[in-house]
Amino acid sequence: MSANVPDVKPSDRVFVSGRVSAVPEEGSEWWVPWWETPYGRWRLQVETEAMTRFPGFELVVTGSDLGWVGQLRSALTGNDYDVKVVYPYGFPDMAPIATIENHRFPDPTPHLLDGNRPCLFVPEHGPRSGYDPARTTAATIVAWTSLWIHAYETWLATETWPGQQS
Repeated sequence: MSANVPDVKPSDRVFVSGRVSAVPEEGSEWWVPWWETPYGRWRLQVETEAMTRFPGFELVVTGSDLGWVGQLRSALTGNDYDVKVVYPYGFPDMAPIATIENHRFPDPTPHLLDGNRPCLFVPEHGPRSGYDPARTTAATIVAWTSLWIHAYETWLATETWPGQQS
């Protein structure tokens, strides 16, 4: 055991918002998926309850990743978008990551990261207008993705991105 690690079992570790450095590194002897910690089991119940607002989404585990997959339908065009929301290793200190799968976006598409990740918030705006580890759920990320899709399709039709620009 490392000298700076308290004498606790890996399952006793708690992911606490704002303490990313307290999270053990993936692959270390202390690493346990966040959803297998006491706090994580409770938080996953909260996340699952929140996601009932999106009945087309399913919870999936792929390797060491946990996330949701489903479809969002555009109210403007009726187009379906395959959406995946993955919890990062440092959740809840790090925001879930949304991607829009199986869709080719024209270059350059505003507010799009890495070719398929909608830019949903600006971290510097703080917890009230961005990701808040204590309040934001995967359901929030899915709702923001739905709004992003609406803005994207508006941009396609008008060449103007609606809403406030960061």
